[in-house]
Amino acid sequence: MENEIKCPYIIFKLNNSLYCINSKHVSTIVQIPEYSTIPAAPANVTGMFKYRDQVIQMLDLRITFGLKSIASECSDFEAMIDARKQDHINWVKELERYITEGGTFSLAKDSHQCALGKWYDRYTTDNQAVSSHLRKMEEPHEKLHQSAALAEYCMRNKDDEEQQARLSEILRLAKEEYMPTILTLLDQTKEIFRSSIFKEMVLILDGLTWGIVVDEIVSVEDLEVIAERQQEPIVNRSSFIGNVMESSRQESLIFELDIQNLIMKLAELESAF
Repeated sequence: MENEIKCPYIIFKLNNSLYCINSKHVSTIVQIPEYSTIPAAPANVTGMFKYRDQVIQMLDLRITFGLKSIASECSDFEAMIDARKQDHINWVKELERYITEGGTFSLAKDSHQCALGKWYDRYTTDNQAVSSHLRKMEEPHEKLHQSAALAEYCMRNKDDEEQQARLSEILRLAKEEYMPTILTLLDQTKEIFRSSIFKEMVLILDGLTWGIVVDEIVSVEDLEVIAERQQEPIVNRSSFIGNVMESSRQESLIFELDIQNLIMKLAELESAF
């Protein structure tokens, strides 16, 4: 009897975790194309598109696994960035009020204590384009917040003509240089984040008119089983996960899709239409 042909696994990402599917179950891989949405379809059925002579329906694995969709993740990120932009518009307005009216400056003078600074200090990413871009914000952001301390120093001698000129220059720099630079960089951050996260691929399943949508393809390689489904009670609770795999190239554990249960799920979806 001939030996069974051993097929490599396709490793892909979902929400920063690694999953895999045996390549014998996949006929082709395409970048997510323009597609049509399906009226009244379940949330995890993204839509459909024509591929060669077939109409392919797409199953979003993120939503199927109870995770936030990439579109929602991107929208949340952009909303957060827009909020940080408004924070700094309000910050400069408060600086102008303080310089013109006096009193107490009420907002963060330390660049690490505003909402943007706190987010920046704890934000981590393995995407070099995003991290490199964010570093450009450090200097103008620090200078903007330093404007408040400089203004406070000058306000102690507000009646001095030279100090009045310095206050005007501090406000000018904050309004015309530092803030516009920060706002532009934040807008660019949204675009870079969107382009870095939208790498979705569709794995079209062999013999089916379905494709599964994943975040990105990592590699195609041979894998070894380190824990079978039956041996891991927690894994056994997930109908979508088969074995736990490992790779000589990847540090993280890799969860194998249970293709039989996945096909059953697709059949249930088709019957629900």
